[in-house]
Amino acid sequence: MNKVTVQKFLFFLLMGNPWLLAADELASNSSTLPWFTSPLIAPIGEVIPIGHYVIQPFFEFNSITGFYDKHWHNHSIPNFFNHTTFVEIIVGLTKWMDVQINPALLYNHTQNQASWHFGDFPLTFDFQLLPVDKFKYFPGIMLGLTESFPTGKYQKLNPSKLATDVSGNGSFATTANLVFYKIYHLTGLHFLSMTASFGYTYYAPVHVRGFNFYGGGFGCAGKVYPGSSFGAIVSFELSLSRNWALALDNVYTHFNKTRFRGTPGQSAVPFVPAVVGKPSSEVLSFAPAIEYNFNENWGIIAGAWCSAAGRNSVVFRNALISLIYQY
Repeated sequence: MNKVTVQKFLFFLLMGNPWLLAADELASNSSTLPWFTSPLIAPIGEVIPIGHYVIQPFFEFNSITGFYDKHWHNHSIPNFFNHTTFVEIIVGLTKWMDVQINPALLYNHTQNQASWHFGDFPLTFDFQLLPVDKFKYFPGIMLGLTESFPTGKYQKLNPSKLATDVSGNGSFATTANLVFYKIYHLTGLHFLSMTASFGYTYYAPVHVRGFNFYGGGFGCAGKVYPGSSFGAIVSFELSLSRNWALALDNVYTHFNKTRFRGTPGQSAVPFVPAVVGKPSSEVLSFAPAIEYNFNENWGIIAGAWCSAAGRNSVVFRNALISLIYQY
């Protein structure tokens, strides 16, 4: 579907159609409301109010199989595997604000090398700027503010571990994320959930030594200035029945150039100087999934997340499964 077609489709949905109803109109009859888990990648589209909470463990099986060069060409590399387990916990603080944490444990392995480590720790506060049911067709708006604390390992790495001992980037990262969300009633038990998320992240400068997340080598010492990033996610959920639903995340991410000041050091290859930092990059990826919702509280979603195109970025193929409990 090209850009023009997407724009026409969204315009068609938002302007109101005789067969399309906002799900808010059905709120008086809870037996008709859809059961959704939320998509795999996009954030939950509205604030969890006080007295309610969400617990959602994720199990990711990730593989990096290559890299895209500056001309968007795909090149193969030895597979790098990562298994990540993290739990998304959201607790309502007020009617219009919630708090979220995502502790994560990572296992990396490649070419007979492996390591376990904790990842960076994000803390998020969500604010409902516009209630989802405020207007008949226009979506609700939520603002998410996230601070990621550098609790993962990012420097003084062992070169013989082939980067399997990396689990974080060492930077305090601050993200502002604007989320638009609405559920539309199509017909009968069929509903369409739409989420559009736009986020900007600023990464604080990082002091590095030795082999590190950004490169480096023996004797490396200096300061890295990670490039900021922009991400956009457009997601859909379509209920096939009360229990079954299909989901799709469309993800675009752009990173600005990462700069370095200091001594890059010596790489593990004799007489080859180390490199720290990287040019700007971007990647387009998709995450189709299928959901089964046992009831309005319990659900499970499973799918794949794969890169489709990129520049100065990795090629990845991921499988994900998640359980969710909403109260």
